[in-house]
Amino acid sequence: MISTVTAVTAAAVSTVTTATSLVAGFGLIATITLITLLIAKELAGAASENSSAPEFTLPGALDRALNVGIIPLSMVFVSVVFVKIVNIL
Repeated sequence: MISTVTAVTAAAVSTVTTATSLVAGFGLIATITLITLLIAKELAGAASENSSAPEFTLPGALDRALNVGIIPLSMVFVSVVFVKIVNIL
């Protein structure tokens, strides 16, 4: 009986640890992706400012299109930071 309880407890702890590391991995991937998109948006914005018609150039279109990924990833980043702060407190 005790060995069964020990095995079940060990399996539960292993599952929780795996789930926690998986979520932490997704948070890290989301953060790195957000940083990359923000850098690309800044570079595209700088390139589109130098053209005569910024709305109709590839950098101008890329500057606007990157918001599709940046906005949800910034929400994920804020929620990850909030959860980390709550865990510390």
